[in-house]
Amino acid sequence: MRSGAFVKLAGIMRRNDLLRDSRHVTVEEQLAMTLNILGHKTKNRSIRSHFIRSGETVSRYFNKVLEAICLIRSRFLRQAQNEVPQEILSNPLYYPYFKDCIGMIDGTHVDAMLPANLQPRFRGRKGVTQNVLVDCTPNKLFTYVLAGWEGSANDFRVLQDALSRPQPHGLKVYDAGWEGSANDFRVLQDALSRPQPHGLKVYDGKYYLCDAGYTTMPGFISPYRGVRYHLKEQIGRTPKNRRELFNLRHSSLRSKIESTFGCLKNRFKILTAKPHYPFRAQVDIVLACAVLHNYIAMVDPDDDIFNETVEIEDDEGDVATEDENNIVDFSQPQTLREQTQSRIVWKDRRDEIAWAMWVDYCGKYKGGNTNEVGM
Repeated sequence: MRSGAFVKLAGIMRRNDLLRDSRHVTVEEQLAMTLNILGHKTKNRSIRSHFIRSGETVSRYFNKVLEAICLIRSRFLRQAQNEVPQEILSNPLYYPYFKDCIGMIDGTHVDAMLPANLQPRFRGRKGVTQNVLVDCTPNKLFTYVLAGWEGSANDFRVLQDALSRPQPHGLKVYDAGWEGSANDFRVLQDALSRPQPHGLKVYDGKYYLCDAGYTTMPGFISPYRGVRYHLKEQIGRTPKNRRELFNLRHSSLRSKIESTFGCLKNRFKILTAKPHYPFRAQVDIVLACAVLHNYIAMVDPDDDIFNETVEIEDDEGDVATEDENNIVDFSQPQTLREQTQSRIVWKDRRDEIAWAMWVDYCGKYKGGNTNEVGM
């Protein structure tokens, strides 16, 4: 984080009374210690030596700053709006085919440290991790983050949890901490509910792009299964049918979320190391890093780590999401037959998008010949 963004963040913390100067430690120093830990995975003993503070002081202010950053999430980590992202609107490969796409979702794993009796629940093919569900826009801004799920849980199960949660009604302020007598499982259950207690918004008629780990259903479009998908598989090849063309462009647009993950983990090295904090803090660290990522993109769009300029109006207040009445309610139960029918409708919609792409592609590169191979 460059100096201008740092000074502005300190001002936000002061004006909102989220952090205060103590007798010996200013807000700037509290932030500097925390950002050092998040950005460089610096150990407590190194911070202690560099800032000439006790280990207890470093730990105390680290947790205070984490909590303060999480409390400004509603300002800098807002759910996707019901509008066409500029990156889609300005690219003929995506528009008008993906004009109703408002973001991309995916899961990422972050190393976790837990008591031995809880590790089996979090152990997956990538070791002991927490599975983090993330939604982002094509301009690399996070719009939703749900952290704390066990690494053994598959991405679709985490998405179902995000969809079943109630929508937000104002800012939630969390408890200061659990008592020492609380057992590990009780603390874990609390941590799972902390990072983002409200649900992912899905607008009527709009959708998110997702990978093959999810299914095509209302509000979500995944690629065709059994067809080449990853960009590296498409090098040197031309699409032979509508499904290959759809998967190619779907992959190209959805790759923005992978790039965003890379940007996040490149900036905040703490996400690439084994954490030595209580699990509750581990969950807050993920959320805080996502909030800071968005904050830097908004107030310092020329930051070197971003590959493109991000232009977002710096609003001093929270903005209510428009079209609240058009949000799909996933909390209402559906019969198996209703679920099957709704998925068929959305698969048909995917087919319509793929065919429109193919017709335009053939008109431009194949003289209008829409014959397909391998269908």
